[in-house]
Amino acid sequence: MKNESNGEKLLIIAAIIVILFVIGYIIYTVFISNNNFYSNEIKSELDSKNQENSNMNSNNNLDTNNENSSSITDEDIDNMNVDSNVLEEKETETEIASFNTTIYDKDENRVYNIGLAIQKINNHIIKKGEEFSFNGVVGPMGEAQGYKQAVGFDSNGNKIKVFGGGMCQISSTIYNAALIANLEITERHPHSRRVYYVPKDKDATVYYDTLDLKFRNNTDNDIKIIATNDNVNVTIKLNKIERKKST
Repeated sequence: MKNESNGEKLLIIAAIIVILFVIGYIIYTVFISNNNFYSNEIKSELDSKNQENSNMNSNNNLDTNNENSSSITDEDIDNMNVDSNVLEEKETETEIASFNTTIYDKDENRVYNIGLAIQKINNHIIKKGEEFSFNGVVGPMGEAQGYKQAVGFDSNGNKIKVFGGGMCQISSTIYNAALIANLEITERHPHSRRVYYVPKDKDATVYYDTLDLKFRNNTDNDIKIIATNDNVNVTIKLNKIERKKST
């Protein structure tokens, strides 16, 4: 009986130990699980806050960069445009003379030659104090330069066919415009006979390397020549160029 009593006690003790072990294991498992759960929650919350801080820093940096960029751009503009020692130069043109002549000879070659030379003269600028040379601007007027034969005059006043016929109408038109502008005429030659597209004694004949029309820009401004033509007219305008400094 005593042995049975001892055996039962041992069984009871073993059962209690097992039960305690199981209870301890359950408590341990729950504790660890809760710790992991709270740890993950805390980590997630920290990560979220870190991300918000990172975004805020990024936005702050972007705003700062934009402000710096804007500041630099404004500074650059100020340096370029607001320097009191650097003034912008504004250019204006004012017409000081204009003269028009009629092309009586409707020969196609003559009109063609006039158009070819007008292209070289148009927008030519005569600097202040500079001398204008018709031959210097237009250059040779021969067949090699694309000019065709048209009516001209020889030294005796006879009509002949010459390459570049028609140049004298342009030079005479320019001459009259120069007279209107009171420019200093330094070279001018009359034709060997009267021409009727300008008033008497107001013509100017030219022949490359021999006869030229020259005048000096004796004004206080540069002068631009505006030269145009069509099948009927040759028009020359002289514009003075004024340059004014402004902020």
